[in-house]
Amino acid sequence: MIVFVEPYNAEKDVYLLEQMFHLRAKIFHDRFGWDVVVKDVKERDKYDDENPVYVIYTDEHGHKIKGSLRLLPTTGPTLSADFFSDTDPDAAHLIAPKIWECTRLCLDDDAWQKDHAQSLFASTVLIAALGDLALRAGIETILGHFDASMLHLWRRIGFNVEILGSTSRYGRPAFLGLHPISEAIVSNIKKRYKGPGSPFTEACEVLA
Repeated sequence: MIVFVEPYNAEKDVYLLEQMFHLRAKIFHDRFGWDVVVKDVKERDKYDDENPVYVIYTDEHGHKIKGSLRLLPTTGPTLSADFFSDTDPDAAHLIAPKIWECTRLCLDDDAWQKDHAQSLFASTVLIAALGDLALRAGIETILGHFDASMLHLWRRIGFNVEILGSTSRYGRPAFLGLHPISEAIVSNIKKRYKGPGSPFTEACEVLA
């Protein structure tokens, strides 16, 4: 099940958001060793106060989180602009209402550790849901940072990417990339889904 959490409905999904922040602490702080702030076993940063949209993948009942990602418009504060400027060859061209930033994509322990197929499946579900939302909201491009393993994953599931730059200052190579969004691309990603039933929602509020 996919849940889109926006500012207007965040209060209704507080339980899922709490799980998401706990998961982010486990993945980005405990496992990856990133220099992120963890408080009360939750990882949050200032961009979580900028009214982001969260895409959350849950179990079929909407109770247990399996993965999530965060979206912000590039017309406001972004992680890319503030912390990854050395990978950005021309920042001015990456600020536009139809370009949004995707950060903090993470999957639960089962997907990360136990089964590569689960990791691939969960990533496909999240990215397809991101594509659905982008199409409905008029978002044409997603800006993101990722390491080499994620770059391989994006290409495998059909999430096209144009590499704009890279850096090694964060301990291992990190790439800056642009992902174009189109109906054809999203349809191709969904074709990679092989499970029973469909986790993709047909209902999504169009962002203002």
